[in-house]
Amino acid sequence: MLRAIIVPRARSRRLVLAIVMGILSVVAPAEMSRGATIAETQRLIAALSEKLAHQEMLSESLAEKYNAAKQSIRTIDGTLAALSIQIAQKKAALAQTSESLVAATIHSYIAGAADAQWLDLFRQDTLLSDARQLYESQVLGNLRDLKIQLKTQRDALNRTQQERRHQRALKANEAAKMQGLLAQNARNEAATRATLATVTKKLKRQIIDYQIGVARAASKRGDDKAVAKAVAAAAAVGGQAAANEVLAAIKPKPHVGGSGATSAAGLRALRAAMSVRGLPYVWGGESPKYGFDCSGLTQWSWARAGFYIPRTAATQYYATKRVPLNKLQPGDLLFYYNLDNDHQIDHVVMYAGQGPWGDKTIISAAHRGTVISFSPLFTYGLIGAGRP
Repeated sequence: MLRAIIVPRARSRRLVLAIVMGILSVVAPAEMSRGATIAETQRLIAALSEKLAHQEMLSESLAEKYNAAKQSIRTIDGTLAALSIQIAQKKAALAQTSESLVAATIHSYIAGAADAQWLDLFRQDTLLSDARQLYESQVLGNLRDLKIQLKTQRDALNRTQQERRHQRALKANEAAKMQGLLAQNARNEAATRATLATVTKKLKRQIIDYQIGVARAASKRGDDKAVAKAVAAAAAVGGQAAANEVLAAIKPKPHVGGSGATSAAGLRALRAAMSVRGLPYVWGGESPKYGFDCSGLTQWSWARAGFYIPRTAATQYYATKRVPLNKLQPGDLLFYYNLDNDHQIDHVVMYAGQGPWGDKTIISAAHRGTVISFSPLFTYGLIGAGRP
């Protein structure tokens, strides 16, 4: 069964173009001239936007043709229904006429019981053949003429019906073709939109990376106004998270390392953490039986050393004593802020002292899909260290 297809106006194209133009407007032309890759991405976005516009217009045109064919089919179906009724009426009239013709013939020549109004015809002084000819001309002839007329009308209706059926088949084929083309074009539109979204995301990333470079250069020469402008430009395309990236890029990296000192409690906590290496990260996990998440591991490890600390990374941060980042000892905890844009302390790892990455080695339950293991110390989001 054919179904109506409704295609909305091409608002999505205008929305995409508005978003893209908003992105591009945050970068001054002078700055754009320095970034060839940004300009190339601009041109690709413009080409994709134009392609999408043509695809959307094609969809509207195909939908109009499909709906017109479908309306023609509905009209033809109405005509066919009316023709079927007329043909049935002609068939019924033909049947009735044939019956009347047979009845009249039998009545006159076999039964011999002509109606009273015709008896005088057979009492005239004419030959019986003349009377019969007159009867056939007046009665049977009229019935035969009516039968021929009805057959002619029925045959004409049948021909019209066949023509309408042929027209309907052509329109049905046309509608099916338009429906197939429309479906294919819809898939093409979806692919173009997906590509456009990917390229637009790439452009945002390029602009943010470019502003990071601008901010670093401005920071080195002490140009605070240029730094602020770069932060604002990054925020315009990527929000607060992008602004934070720029600020983090120009923030001096903390010097993180061991003091050379050790504590018995810290070593016991470290050994406990090392004893469960290879266990999977499990969100909410806090025992070797099921696995650990980041703060579950640090809480359990320090409990093995005889110290109770709270359950979450944030509460552990506030419950531990601050330790200078250049005087870490094995077992000390490193805390990270806003790693997932929640503006909270959301991750904790344990300093290992020495390991595969020298004095920059940590042990942690990092995230889903990983196991408890050693890894290199990282400083992105690092806000401080604590010791129970």
